[in-house]
Amino acid sequence: MVKIGIIGAGRLANQVHCPSLAACPKATLEAVCDLNQARLEATAHRFGIRQQFTDYHDLLERSGVDAVYVIVSPLAVAAITLDCLAAGKHVFLEKPPGANLAETKALATAAERSGCVTMVGFNRRYCPVLVKAREWVEERGPVTVCMAEFHKNLAEPHYGMSTLIADVIHSVDWLYWSGGSVSRVHSVVRSFDAAWENNFHALIEFEGGMVGILTANRSAGARYERFELHGHRVSAYVRAPDVAEIWFAGSSEPRIFTGQELTGSAEQRVTYGFQAETEHFLDCIERRQEPKSSLPRVVGTMELVWQIGQYREDWRDPTLEAMRGQGGAKW
Repeated sequence: MVKIGIIGAGRLANQVHCPSLAACPKATLEAVCDLNQARLEATAHRFGIRQQFTDYHDLLERSGVDAVYVIVSPLAVAAITLDCLAAGKHVFLEKPPGANLAETKALATAAERSGCVTMVGFNRRYCPVLVKAREWVEERGPVTVCMAEFHKNLAEPHYGMSTLIADVIHSVDWLYWSGGSVSRVHSVVRSFDAAWENNFHALIEFEGGMVGILTANRSAGARYERFELHGHRVSAYVRAPDVAEIWFAGSSEPRIFTGQELTGSAEQRVTYGFQAETEHFLDCIERRQEPKSSLPRVVGTMELVWQIGQYREDWRDPTLEAMRGQGGAKW
């Protein structure tokens, strides 16, 4: 039984991570920490968590947990994760894995030195309809073309930082997870109807031969997420986490399957892959194996984000820096 501590009792912790852990017989929720006392008490009461802390250092020193979920703002994730690793705790952290590329590399190095199991919450890698669609395509050979389309209408950036880093990174990670090492990137970044960059589009060549296409518009009419995977005489069209269509050359109708059919659940935390990523993390702790989305393994994702955004390695979003100057960089 893995004893879990939660740092950050906000929306994601309550909607997906704590329920997924509570549903897993390999884990027990032992402690929770949050700066907001009301939110802390509500989360502890809802999930029957005995130990409550407002200082995460106290949780690390006194709770006796084996692993920690760091579910905080990207502005705070690096410092907290480093402290967790120094305390010898296995760490699950939500995306992005750091506020910039340099920070991500530092976390990956610390993870390797610590010997702890680390995992970043790129749930699309574990989303059942996407996993199954990729399996269908790869049965006939490698994926040749992969597209990730992810649109939203946002009035302001996520967490006061570039939405490419804070949110579009999900789509970038799926492309990197599918294609591997990158050889060349052509990207277009634009600001439409906003004072901040809200459109990210890229054509990506991978060393293994796959071509990746990213299109992400944050001034769109609505939220819309879709993926395409093409291979040898086969194509998959996926609306994550709901449904996938598999078309084979010469067929008159597609093979269709849904997230609910694959999982037996209508809960989005299950169909979107949150439950599966939780189980994978716990299995890796038990077996002392490296997760598919460990900190060292997702450095390539952040490198691709940086190529698409055309940033310097240590670049920090000006909006984020302004928040820090105003004392707003809190989790």
